[in-house]
Amino acid sequence: MVRVKKIIKSMTFNRFNVGLFSLMLSIGLIASELNDETQAHLREVEIALENLDYKMVIQKYIDATKASNDLEIIKQAAWLSEKYKFNKEALSLGHHWVELDKKNNAALLFLINRQIDSDLILAAKRNLKDLLLMHEGSSDEVLLGVLPLLSDRNKDGLQKLIYYFTKIYNKSSYVRYAYSSVLLKNSDITQAIKEVRIAMDLNPGWEKPKLLFARTLLLSGQNQEAIEYIARIIGDQLNPSSEARLELALAYMSSERLEDALGQVSQILLETRSNEALRLMAIINFRLGHYDSAWFDLNELHAKDLYRMDAMFYMARISEVRSNFNEALSYYSSVTSGVNAVYSQKRIVTLLVSMNKIDEAKNHLREFGQKYPKYMNEMLLAEANLNQELGENQQALYLFDKLISYYPENQFYYLRQAGLLLDLERISEALSLYSSSAKRFPKNATVLNAYGYTLTNYSKDYKKASRLIKRAIKLEPNNPAIMDSFGWVLYRLGKYENALDALLRAYELFKDPEIAAHIIEVLWRVDRNDEAKEFLTEAESLFSDSVYIENIRDNLLN
Repeated sequence: MVRVKKIIKSMTFNRFNVGLFSLMLSIGLIASELNDETQAHLREVEIALENLDYKMVIQKYIDATKASNDLEIIKQAAWLSEKYKFNKEALSLGHHWVELDKKNNAALLFLINRQIDSDLILAAKRNLKDLLLMHEGSSDEVLLGVLPLLSDRNKDGLQKLIYYFTKIYNKSSYVRYAYSSVLLKNSDITQAIKEVRIAMDLNPGWEKPKLLFARTLLLSGQNQEAIEYIARIIGDQLNPSSEARLELALAYMSSERLEDALGQVSQILLETRSNEALRLMAIINFRLGHYDSAWFDLNELHAKDLYRMDAMFYMARISEVRSNFNEALSYYSSVTSGVNAVYSQKRIVTLLVSMNKIDEAKNHLREFGQKYPKYMNEMLLAEANLNQELGENQQALYLFDKLISYYPENQFYYLRQAGLLLDLERISEALSLYSSSAKRFPKNATVLNAYGYTLTNYSKDYKKASRLIKRAIKLEPNNPAIMDSFGWVLYRLGKYENALDALLRAYELFKDPEIAAHIIEVLWRVDRNDEAKEFLTEAESLFSDSVYIENIRDNLLN
């Protein structure tokens, strides 16, 4: 795999993952060598960045690319569009980059990823096939190496893409392993097991499929079976691999057998100074509450500049546990990438608000989103949530407007804004937004259900509400939230027995206080009062703090 690693390295490119100052500096360096029109557009990029007008940033970059056709500007514009998750613009710039630099692996890989994000799977297939054929003689091996570089924002699309290559390389253990990995990401455990078994049969001496098979057992809830399976792999080896021991440690951690996990990691560190094992030991010690030991290991990782984001994150967590809040703020601020980046910024906001530093909390979110474009949308959403919590609802609505303008195909932002309008009792505006959302997303069950349920509660148009909810049920027939909505609109229509059947089915699937409150109200309405009281008693024991249960008791029984 050494040669493949060199190939994969050639597919990466400078992502300019830097702060705002460095980005603006790079704009200035590029602009100094370009024509006047291009320089003018790049100056407008700087102004848009300062004004937090991210859509305008990309538009002015695109204008600059048209004025100059400069490869560096196109690459930077493409990267920034991808970080902001402006898929349409990133896709267009990806095409432009490939046109100008046809044999560049990084350019082609960038375009493939944007095609996956945009669900253009056939186009992605053709380009990925071309990319693999550039490395003739080891295409299936290269595909396995490329897999971690492929976008998984659209998991269904990625699954379709890799499935295509199982037909081309149907006897390749590498491709079968890759496909199984993608299936596992997509929570299709049954099919993942089938595929990884094929990979194991095709290449019995290869350990990675065996470890992946163990992971499928874990994710299917068969923790003990997974532990025993990996233990047998280790027992069959004269010198067990550190990868197998790490997998066993993870299996133990999933079963909350932290001391056993620590034993496996300690064994690795006796045999080799594995940095991954050192990282895992620090995390296990943290979970065990051995903060001094965890801190010692984390400091070592930090000194080596290894797993820096993990080190900073867990040092922040330990500082917070010890009530060293200023120290925690400093460490959380250093977590600028990785799976814990967004959580860390939210913790900063929580700590600052607890210190009554409200303006500082808001500024932090804005500055972090500005400096690190990848997290811009999460920071805008976090600021909207903070404004809502503080009662600054107009500013929250403004930020939802921004998010909707940036991501018009993301129904979540429409629903959040409509929900806020309902909370503010701006009913007609909320219904109008739900209506336009249902037209924009006619096959989205969540949107249809939200609109139908809102009509049921805030209008007399129960027939329209019923039609919307029925459409949602066709799309997601086993969704308890939609079943609850259907039961509730049937109740409003006076179809009490049918309503009760639907609500009880919903409650059987998902024990939820709102569904319980609906059932109690229907039972009371049909004079089954003893059953209603019995159901209320059970619900109060299950959902002691629920406002729905409290309201139903006040409304019906007092």
